[in-house]
Amino acid sequence: MADYKDRIKENAKLSNASIVLPETEDERIKSAIPLIKELGVRVIPISNSSNDFDKYIEYLSRLKFTKNWPLDEIKKYLEIPLNLGMTMVACGDVDGLVAGANNTTSDVIRSAIRIVGIQQNSKWVSSIFFMISPNGEKAYTFTDCGVIPEPTSEQLAAIAKDASEFHELLSGDESSIAFLSFSTKGSASHYRVDRVKDAVRIFGKKFSHIPFDGELQFDAAIDVTIANKKAPNSPLSGNANVMVFPNLDSGNIAYKITEKLANFTALGPLLQGLNKPIHDLSRGCSIDDIVNVACIAALQKETYANI
Repeated sequence: MADYKDRIKENAKLSNASIVLPETEDERIKSAIPLIKELGVRVIPISNSSNDFDKYIEYLSRLKFTKNWPLDEIKKYLEIPLNLGMTMVACGDVDGLVAGANNTTSDVIRSAIRIVGIQQNSKWVSSIFFMISPNGEKAYTFTDCGVIPEPTSEQLAAIAKDASEFHELLSGDESSIAFLSFSTKGSASHYRVDRVKDAVRIFGKKFSHIPFDGELQFDAAIDVTIANKKAPNSPLSGNANVMVFPNLDSGNIAYKITEKLANFTALGPLLQGLNKPIHDLSRGCSIDDIVNVACIAALQKETYANI
């Protein structure tokens, strides 16, 4: 079976995409840039002396959050590399952006929402971690582990839909979605369980063509033997590959445990729901993480072309 990281890099080579990395003062970013270019992805330098700077000022001046801002304030806002990079993407001069080596997740998301905007069909920004096994031959998508602290049932359903599409793009595999809980098929009663059950109902009404089930405990989602005991009628039969966590606590803790104790590679947080490919990095990211996430942004070029 192909290594999922190799698959991502091979597809990125075919994209002819360009990305911007606004944190060029970081040594890890500096080291990653030539490796990204070797994979055929163009890294566009960021500069406020660009001939397009007036165009970027004009673009920002039309946005809601800059209403009543004086020209000098808009120029000052664009002096921040993260904001300038986002504007380059929003104006179509570059295909995607990767940041987070120095900026916080909240900084990246705030700038992205303000400048790039949220997809009309998604309504919310959320995130996934693409989890790849040590041998590179198994992959899972964990969501949401980085953005929405207490998602509603409607948000959980939307997060699951976006994550299923993202999983299929990255893995090439059909997605099988497990809505996770501390309960399996009514084994516990609690308002948190009810929220997951409602999410499952909402998802089923809108996206019944996608394999899914819930509410499920994690073991019933991934272990065939346990699934046969706890959820014998589950269409997933213990073979879920997209894990929808009920809140940010559980998702964030789960991906870190999987990364640190099981030695999985955790790529992300990869943002979904935005108008362009914008991705966050952990501030503890490695050079390899940067290269992989840059490739993910590149291979999304075609997916976002008509948005």
